[in-house]
Amino acid sequence: MTARTLAAAAALLVLLAGCGADPQPTRTTEAVASPTPTTTAAPGPVVDVPVRSTDLASATAAQTTGPAPTAVSIPALEVQLPVDPVGVQADGQMEIPPLAERAGWYRFGAAPSDPDGTTVVAAHVDSVASAGLGPFARLGELAVGDVVEVTLADGTVAAYAVSSVQQVAKTDAAWDAVFTREGPRRLVLVTCGGTFQREERRYSDNIIVTADPVLG
Repeated sequence: MTARTLAAAAALLVLLAGCGADPQPTRTTEAVASPTPTTTAAPGPVVDVPVRSTDLASATAAQTTGPAPTAVSIPALEVQLPVDPVGVQADGQMEIPPLAERAGWYRFGAAPSDPDGTTVVAAHVDSVASAGLGPFARLGELAVGDVVEVTLADGTVAAYAVSSVQQVAKTDAAWDAVFTREGPRRLVLVTCGGTFQREERRYSDNIIVTADPVLG
């Protein structure tokens, strides 16, 4: 079985059943740790984002070899935040840095330098750890044509132009088309949006921004 086939097998999406109250969720030994807040944040919503049901062994075999994204910059929103490579938790969910000021790159998907596939970067819209909204809370303000710049570990910068901005109910999102290492190169940014459902401790929707490479 090829690495690409393994990656496709790892692309069976599940949504979090609810939002955890712990600002630092349990991580696998492969996780990249994010900074721990030095102060206790006031209680507040913890937001779920779309994740993948992934077999760890298969995902590891399919891991990309391109340089990892280290930062995302969105000049139109005056937004910049660091990016951590993340994998999957023991329960099969994609890891997301607990701080809303940090994003996670799904490292079992495509890297920006790969010739094919989607680079997925996700972050919480807000979190208990951050005690408020994070930079991705403004993703819905993006317009077609806005530039997104991704800095890579080798110092290069990959530029993308926004091609679509969608707000989609979590139950209606076509995630199989997002978490893929097939097809043309592109970047997808994801966070939560819509109405916060207090009893379920989750937002109703996802904000999905798709951007295509800017050819130099």
